[in-house]
Amino acid sequence: MQREAREAIVLLMKGLFDRRDNEAAWEALVGAAHGTISDYFDVIGLEPVIDEAEGYAYLRQREPEEGETPLPKLIPARELGYKVSLLCVLLRKRIADFDMQSDDFRAVVTKEDLLEQLLLFMPETFDEVKLRRELESTIKKVEELGFLKKLRGEADHYEIRRSIKAFVDAQWLADFDRKLQEYREAGLWQ
Repeated sequence: MQREAREAIVLLMKGLFDRRDNEAAWEALVGAAHGTISDYFDVIGLEPVIDEAEGYAYLRQREPEEGETPLPKLIPARELGYKVSLLCVLLRKRIADFDMQSDDFRAVVTKEDLLEQLLLFMPETFDEVKLRRELESTIKKVEELGFLKKLRGEADHYEIRRSIKAFVDAQWLADFDRKLQEYREAGLWQ
Protein backbone atom coordinates (compact mmCIF):
# COMPACT_ATOMS: atom_id res chain seq x y z
CA MET A 1 0.00 0.00 0.00
CA GLN A 2 1.40 3.38 -0.98
CA ARG A 3 2.28 6.01 1.64
CA GLU A 4 -0.52 8.39 0.64
CA ALA A 5 -3.13 5.66 1.16
CA ARG A 6 -1.71 4.91 4.61
CA GLU A 7 -1.82 8.64 5.42
CA ALA A 8 -5.47 8.76 4.31
CA ILE A 9 -6.26 5.85 6.64
CA VAL A 10 -4.59 7.58 9.57
CA LEU A 11 -6.32 10.90 8.86
CA LEU A 12 -9.72 9.18 8.66
CA MET A 13 -9.04 7.43 11.96
CA LYS A 14 -8.27 10.78 13.59
CA GLY A 15 -11.70 12.16 12.68
CA LEU A 16 -12.82 14.54 9.98
CA PHE A 17 -10.42 14.59 7.06
CA ASP A 18 -10.39 17.80 5.02
CA ARG A 19 -8.90 17.68 1.53
CA ARG A 20 -6.85 20.82 2.17
CA ASP A 21 -5.08 19.17 5.11
CA ASN A 22 -3.30 16.69 2.81
CA GLU A 23 -3.96 16.81 -0.94
CA ALA A 24 -1.88 13.70 -1.74
CA ALA A 25 -3.73 11.56 0.82
CA TRP A 26 -7.04 12.95 -0.47
CA GLU A 27 -6.17 11.95 -4.03
CA ALA A 28 -5.36 8.44 -2.81
CA LEU A 29 -8.67 8.29 -0.94
CA VAL A 30 -10.81 9.26 -3.92
CA GLY A 31 -8.56 7.75 -6.58
CA ALA A 32 -6.88 4.43 -7.23
CA ALA A 33 -6.48 3.48 -3.55
CA HIS A 34 -10.15 4.02 -2.70
CA GLY A 35 -11.00 0.32 -2.90
CA THR A 36 -8.01 -0.69 -0.79
CA ILE A 37 -8.85 1.90 1.86
CA SER A 38 -12.52 0.87 1.92
CA ASP A 39 -11.55 -2.81 2.22
CA TYR A 40 -9.19 -1.96 5.09
CA PHE A 41 -12.01 -0.37 7.10
CA ASP A 42 -14.62 -2.94 6.08
CA VAL A 43 -12.77 -5.58 8.11
CA ILE A 44 -13.66 -3.69 11.31
CA GLY A 45 -17.16 -2.66 10.22
CA LEU A 46 -16.43 0.91 9.17
CA GLU A 47 -16.86 2.72 5.89
CA PRO A 48 -15.41 5.99 4.65
CA VAL A 49 -17.98 8.63 3.72
CA ILE A 50 -16.59 11.03 1.13
CA ASP A 51 -18.04 14.31 -0.08
CA GLU A 52 -15.86 15.18 -3.04
CA ALA A 53 -17.73 18.40 -3.85
CA GLU A 54 -17.19 19.84 -0.37
CA GLY A 55 -13.79 18.20 0.13
CA TYR A 56 -14.14 16.20 3.33
CA ALA A 57 -14.39 12.60 4.50
CA TYR A 58 -15.06 10.73 7.73
CA LEU A 59 -15.72 7.21 8.98
CA ARG A 60 -19.06 5.77 10.05
CA GLN A 61 -20.23 2.42 11.31
CA ARG A 62 -21.21 0.17 8.40
CA GLU A 63 -24.76 -1.19 8.50
CA PRO A 64 -24.71 -5.00 8.67
CA GLU A 65 -26.03 -6.83 5.64
CA GLU A 66 -29.12 -8.98 6.00
CA GLY A 67 -28.40 -12.07 8.08
CA GLU A 68 -25.02 -10.70 9.18
CA THR A 69 -24.35 -10.40 12.91
CA PRO A 70 -23.45 -6.78 13.64
CA LEU A 71 -20.02 -6.04 15.04
CA PRO A 72 -19.72 -4.10 18.30
CA LYS A 73 -19.93 -0.34 17.76
CA LEU A 74 -16.49 1.15 17.33
CA ILE A 75 -17.72 4.70 16.82
CA PRO A 76 -20.11 5.56 19.64
CA ALA A 77 -22.83 8.14 19.18
CA ARG A 78 -22.10 11.16 21.35
CA GLU A 79 -24.72 13.24 23.04
CA LEU A 80 -23.80 16.90 22.70
CA GLY A 81 -24.69 19.42 25.36
CA TYR A 82 -27.03 22.33 24.75
CA LYS A 83 -24.35 24.96 24.14
CA VAL A 84 -22.31 22.77 21.77
CA SER A 85 -25.46 21.79 19.86
CA LEU A 86 -26.55 25.41 19.68
CA LEU A 87 -23.21 26.51 18.30
CA CYS A 88 -23.31 23.73 15.70
CA VAL A 89 -26.76 24.91 14.58
CA LEU A 90 -25.55 28.52 14.39
CA LEU A 91 -22.49 27.47 12.37
CA ARG A 92 -24.63 25.41 10.00
CA LYS A 93 -26.90 28.38 9.42
CA ARG A 94 -23.89 30.66 8.96
CA ILE A 95 -22.32 28.43 6.30
CA ALA A 96 -25.66 28.16 4.45
CA ASP A 97 -25.95 31.97 4.43
CA PHE A 98 -22.33 32.25 3.34
CA ASP A 99 -22.85 29.83 0.44
CA MET A 100 -25.80 31.88 -0.81
CA GLN A 101 -23.97 35.22 -0.57
CA SER A 102 -20.37 34.45 -1.53
CA ASP A 103 -18.34 32.65 -4.16
CA ASP A 104 -15.47 32.10 -1.73
CA PHE A 105 -14.93 28.54 -0.45
CA ARG A 106 -13.90 29.52 3.08
CA ALA A 107 -16.43 30.83 5.58
CA VAL A 108 -14.54 32.76 8.27
CA VAL A 109 -15.91 33.98 11.60
CA THR A 110 -14.36 35.65 14.60
CA LYS A 111 -14.53 34.42 18.17
CA GLU A 112 -16.33 37.63 19.11
CA ASP A 113 -19.02 37.01 16.46
CA LEU A 114 -19.55 33.51 17.82
CA LEU A 115 -19.74 34.75 21.41
CA GLU A 116 -22.28 37.42 20.47
CA GLN A 117 -24.47 34.89 18.67
CA LEU A 118 -24.35 32.46 21.59
CA LEU A 119 -25.10 35.18 24.15
CA LEU A 120 -28.44 35.83 22.44
CA PHE A 121 -29.59 32.37 23.58
CA MET A 122 -28.20 32.46 27.11
CA PRO A 123 -30.15 33.57 30.18
CA GLU A 124 -29.05 36.84 31.70
CA THR A 125 -26.57 36.27 34.46
CA PHE A 126 -24.80 38.36 37.03
CA ASP A 127 -21.42 36.77 36.24
CA GLU A 128 -20.81 37.61 32.60
CA VAL A 129 -17.09 36.81 32.86
CA LYS A 130 -17.88 33.23 33.90
CA LEU A 131 -20.45 32.90 31.10
CA ARG A 132 -17.94 34.14 28.50
CA ARG A 133 -15.40 31.58 29.72
CA GLU A 134 -18.00 28.82 29.40
CA LEU A 135 -18.86 29.96 25.88
CA GLU A 136 -15.17 30.11 24.91
CA SER A 137 -14.92 26.53 26.18
CA THR A 138 -17.89 25.65 23.96
CA ILE A 139 -16.10 27.13 20.94
CA LYS A 140 -13.03 25.04 21.81
CA LYS A 141 -15.15 21.85 22.01
CA VAL A 142 -16.64 22.52 18.58
CA GLU A 143 -13.13 23.12 17.26
CA GLU A 144 -12.07 19.73 18.72
CA LEU A 145 -15.05 18.11 16.97
CA GLY A 146 -13.57 19.42 13.72
CA PHE A 147 -16.27 21.90 12.74
CA LEU A 148 -14.10 24.97 13.34
CA LYS A 149 -10.45 25.47 12.46
CA LYS A 150 -8.41 28.29 13.94
CA LEU A 151 -6.68 30.30 11.22
CA ARG A 152 -2.92 30.60 11.48
CA GLY A 153 -1.61 34.09 11.98
CA GLU A 154 -5.06 35.56 12.64
CA ALA A 155 -5.91 35.76 16.32
CA ASP A 156 -9.43 34.62 17.15
CA HIS A 157 -10.47 33.89 13.55
CA TYR A 158 -11.95 30.52 12.61
CA GLU A 159 -12.91 28.81 9.39
CA ILE A 160 -16.22 26.96 9.52
CA ARG A 161 -15.45 23.52 8.15
CA ARG A 162 -17.82 22.31 5.44
CA SER A 163 -18.12 18.92 7.10
CA ILE A 164 -20.69 20.46 9.45
CA LYS A 165 -23.17 20.06 6.59
CA ALA A 166 -22.99 16.28 6.89
CA PHE A 167 -23.56 16.21 10.63
CA VAL A 168 -26.07 19.02 11.08
CA ASP A 169 -28.72 17.91 8.59
CA ALA A 170 -32.51 18.25 8.58
CA GLN A 171 -32.97 15.30 10.97
CA TRP A 172 -30.40 16.70 13.38
CA LEU A 173 -32.09 20.12 13.31
CA ALA A 174 -35.49 18.52 13.98
CA ASP A 175 -34.03 16.63 16.96
CA PHE A 176 -32.49 19.85 18.23
CA ASP A 177 -35.83 21.69 17.94
CA ARG A 178 -37.46 18.91 19.96
CA LYS A 179 -34.80 19.20 22.66
CA LEU A 180 -35.19 22.98 22.75
CA GLN A 181 -38.88 22.48 23.39
CA GLU A 182 -38.03 20.09 26.24
CA TYR A 183 -35.67 22.73 27.71
CA ARG A 184 -38.45 25.34 27.52
CA GLU A 185 -41.02 23.05 29.14
CA ALA A 186 -38.59 22.13 31.94
CA GLY A 187 -37.85 25.83 32.54
CA LEU A 188 -34.17 25.38 31.80
CA TRP A 189 -34.18 28.01 29.07
CA GLN A 190 -36.42 30.96 28.37
